[in-house]
Amino acid sequence: MPKAPRDKENVTPKKRTTARKAAPTNGNGVHAQNGNGVAVVPAPVSTEISAPSKVQPSLEEQIRQRAYELYLQREGNGGSPEQDWLRAVAEISGQQRTA
Repeated sequence: MPKAPRDKENVTPKKRTTARKAAPTNGNGVHAQNGNGVAVVPAPVSTEISAPSKVQPSLEEQIRQRAYELYLQREGNGGSPEQDWLRAVAEISGQQRTA
């Protein structure tokens, strides 16, 4: 059996209500550039020129540098990297005992 047509004048349309989250006023809350509440403040930069510090190279670095100097002195001929290293160790450790 067919339904009777409704009278459109007596029916009030229903309003759709959906719950929406309030969007943040300063961005989307996810990315810093869109305003997640984290302020990035640049660190102050000194305009002074600092004097070069006299940092003593490590013992291994001193040995490495001396072994390379020994290699250059012999122009890569004869000898070996191990001999250069052992001689550099002897020289450096001798310098440190007297210094």
